[in-house]
Amino acid sequence: MLKGIKLKKNLEGSFSGTKYFGIINNIKQVNTFVGVNNSGKSRFLRTIFSDENNIKFIFSVDENTKETLKTHLTQIFTQLDSLNNYGVTYKYRSILNTYARDIYENNDNIINSILSLYCFLSTIKEQEFDLTNDSMTYKITSVISQVHTLTTSFGTTVDSLGIENSKVDKIYIPILRGLRPIAQETESFSNTDIYLNRTKHDYFKNSITKGLIFTGLSIYEWIKKLLLGDESERKEIMLFESFLEDNVFKKKINLIPKYDDDVLHIKIGDDLQFPIYKLGDGLQTLIVILFPIFINRERPHLVFIEEPETHLHPKWQRLLYRSICLFEKHHYFLSTHSSVFINSPENSIFIISKKKGKTHILHSDIKTEKISILKDLGYKPNDLFQTNYLLWVEGQSDKIYLNYLIKVIDDSLIEGEDYSIMFYGGSSYKHFLMNNGDLNLEFIKSLNQNYALIMDSDRTKSGQRYNLKKKEIVTLFRKNKAFCWLTKLREIENYIPYNHFEAAVKAVHKVKNIEIETGDFGDRCKYVNLDAKPTFRPSIKLSNSLFSKIQKNRDGSLTGIKAKELRQEIKLSLEKTRKNYNQIDKIRVAEKIVQNGFVIESDELQKVISTIVKDINKANE
Repeated sequence: MLKGIKLKKNLEGSFSGTKYFGIINNIKQVNTFVGVNNSGKSRFLRTIFSDENNIKFIFSVDENTKETLKTHLTQIFTQLDSLNNYGVTYKYRSILNTYARDIYENNDNIINSILSLYCFLSTIKEQEFDLTNDSMTYKITSVISQVHTLTTSFGTTVDSLGIENSKVDKIYIPILRGLRPIAQETESFSNTDIYLNRTKHDYFKNSITKGLIFTGLSIYEWIKKLLLGDESERKEIMLFESFLEDNVFKKKINLIPKYDDDVLHIKIGDDLQFPIYKLGDGLQTLIVILFPIFINRERPHLVFIEEPETHLHPKWQRLLYRSICLFEKHHYFLSTHSSVFINSPENSIFIISKKKGKTHILHSDIKTEKISILKDLGYKPNDLFQTNYLLWVEGQSDKIYLNYLIKVIDDSLIEGEDYSIMFYGGSSYKHFLMNNGDLNLEFIKSLNQNYALIMDSDRTKSGQRYNLKKKEIVTLFRKNKAFCWLTKLREIENYIPYNHFEAAVKAVHKVKNIEIETGDFGDRCKYVNLDAKPTFRPSIKLSNSLFSKIQKNRDGSLTGIKAKELRQEIKLSLEKTRKNYNQIDKIRVAEKIVQNGFVIESDELQKVISTIVKDINKANE
């Protein structure tokens, strides 16, 4: 099982994102590289495949290396634990034990644990220790120095991990692929693999040790050679045909390298055989990709495929995904724009982007509970990974307004291409911004490196204090140089010109005479139908002034309150109940408002939307 890919220092000028020793971990059987066009996905695949780049593959940590790492850790832990005698403890000591256990037991996440240990130990600080006696502070400095020295040796051992690229079996399936010979010689076509020649010329001028580049154009000669070989070789073709029958065609098939033709023929069921190029492009694509994977199934290979979804309907993309997963000895690395491959939960997803002239690699570690929340909100991973800019808003109506407002500033921007808007469902922002009780942007960043957040203040009057947690979020975003807008007014709806808002409510709810709270802090989520027949409710609410008088009696009695005053209070309270409040359909009202159009009147709103548009354009550069 592949556990990590190690990039050498000579690649630091081209790639970023690997923090320690150039190791990319979190490898699964299927690994997808996603990102916008020209972000460097295919280039990264070719870099890993090529012998020239000093890539190493980490399949396991041998016993000798494990013993060496254990020795380093024992020495380091001895140093840390020596402080216990002085009433000093390292806060993260139990976490270190958890990571160390993965090494001792050779668990699947051993590489992640090794890197996590190095992270903790190489950055250890005085503030990470608890003291019962401040006079013992001087003891910490000496221990930290010893730990740093021992961690350097630990790092040297980690740096030696991996097998050289040239010793690993690999298959590369480039975007240039097909089953029809296209090199014409007079009136016929040659079986020369010009796709292979082109791919080698452009990307792999030197030979690739133990690396097969398969374009599909060689399949005629390959199958002919196997059919003319010994019994075991002939059987390989029969087994491949059976595999295609069971997993693709659902009918008996035969692959025939017809002697008087330059292209492979195929017979499906009881139909007459015909040239394979008469198959749809989708079926040809499946055969091109699955043939080298099947033929090499007995030995583990690293398989690199550029955009496997090309020519495939989503249903067949799922078929392809299921088919390659049947070959459990192989590991797959796919550059893709396909929602089918991105959304598959078994994937390990790496987001590829351009950052300061380099190809930036970021593993997206979306926790299970956050995935379920995303699904509840109607989102799939491909909705979030394949955009250049991700704007978070509270709800669906906010998304409608923001799309309209962005168009007002720059009508060339298209939602779904240049940016995406995700609504997080009010207070559920805590699920995305909280980790072990602390605010952080780990999850937000794992989805997209270009992001912004909009929050309603929910203030009911001017001068009211902002929610402290929301203010912390604003500070957190600013520290990370990301844009966050906490509205001054109550919510987004309060920035819509009142006459436009009122007209939309009347149209949507088919009412003529209504009352909606006005002002910057009015509640625009409800309206009163003034033409509705008045009704009175039995439950009333006392005013604050009367209730304070009752409170002074301490026993809840009406002592000292005149009957006339009480009668007037009840009368006013009952009158208030006659107002028949109705909830506004926020989404339909928002759709009506943007359909009718409105002008941005608020300077604050104009500035905010202009900033967002500027950031979107910058992300799309």
